[in-house]
Amino acid sequence: MPDLPKDQLATLVQIANMYYKENLSQQEIANQMGVSRSLIATYLQRARDQQVVRIEIADPRDDSAHLALELCQRFAIEKAVLVPYGHKSDELTRRAVAAEAAKFIETRMNDGDVLGIGWGRTTSRMVDLLAPTRPLSVDVVPLLGESGHESTYSQMNHLILRTAQHFGGKPHFLLAPMVVGSPQLRDMLWRDVVVREVATQWDRMTIACFGIGVLPPTPGMIVYVGDVHTPMLVSKGAVGDVCVHPYNQEGEILKTPLTDCLIGVGVEQLKRTPCRIAIASGIEKANAIIGALRTGLVTHLFVDMETAAAVIEHSGDGDPV
Repeated sequence: MPDLPKDQLATLVQIANMYYKENLSQQEIANQMGVSRSLIATYLQRARDQQVVRIEIADPRDDSAHLALELCQRFAIEKAVLVPYGHKSDELTRRAVAAEAAKFIETRMNDGDVLGIGWGRTTSRMVDLLAPTRPLSVDVVPLLGESGHESTYSQMNHLILRTAQHFGGKPHFLLAPMVVGSPQLRDMLWRDVVVREVATQWDRMTIACFGIGVLPPTPGMIVYVGDVHTPMLVSKGAVGDVCVHPYNQEGEILKTPLTDCLIGVGVEQLKRTPCRIAIASGIEKANAIIGALRTGLVTHLFVDMETAAAVIEHSGDGDPV
């Protein structure tokens, strides 16, 4: 603390509090104290000179760059894009993450690409925000069959149509459920000519974009695979899923009875896709994101900064968030 007489120090502290904490203007402070505005400006400058006030500028871009680099190095991914967490609602944060993913996909896509789209709230927002500057000759395919849930962002073929319309590309529809009742039914559907046509596109994918599911789901989240499967997946140690492929905290893909009933892209098909974009927001997804990054299924991550910080903090100590 500066070596000033107590009365001068008290005056500087009082004026600094009024200006920096109470957000009063210099003129308002001058009026209250019965002095000139120029004198208040002199007092504020003296407060800074005497270190009564210390101004620190926090550039969120610097924090973002540091966290992004840490994520890439720790999990061996190609790119991490972080958006500041300063929004008044989770929906606005989700939209900000989706907007960054949309811009990246617009710049990444070229004629001849095959884009795979997964389900999810943030994925749906990303599709809404796509605005490519020119039409492209691309194929757009679903990564999963249809969910039985009524929410708009669980309707895969609708997402595929909207995405293809944005790019002027060709949509491919998967007219089958995401999860069927038995392996036998799944095998029958797998031989269907429409399903096989989409599966062929999965082998050609150049870009895949998907969300990260949380297990067990937190309140308000949609259980796409059905509540009946959740206890079984959790009992096997699942913390999340990518395209209904569950995995544990160490990133090990779990073999479950659900796997043999799934109509969707395979793990190896995903891994052969050059650009694999995961988009997620919300600190409640931190553990699921850690596991997803360890699976090797993600090359590009789009996430908010608060969640990214939680991922880095807890990925080394083994403790859940």
